[in-house]
Amino acid sequence: MAQVTIYLPESVEKAVRREAKRARKSVSAYIADLARAQVSQSTWPDEFGRLYGSWHGKFPDVVDRRAEPVEL
Repeated sequence: MAQVTIYLPESVEKAVRREAKRARKSVSAYIADLARAQVSQSTWPDEFGRLYGSWHGKFPDVVDRRAEPVEL
């Protein structure tokens, strides 16, 4: 695993330590999880790959439901 040095403002460092402790993780593991979540947001979720192309049959007709007037 690669090592990275980061510089944080003291207030952020304290908050990260507090949240890592709350999550029962090391600071390194906590920050790695944050980075992993941020990077993985740019990809499709695994569920999409399993769902894509799985629909069989005809899609139902769409009914256009207009809003009815509301008396005030």
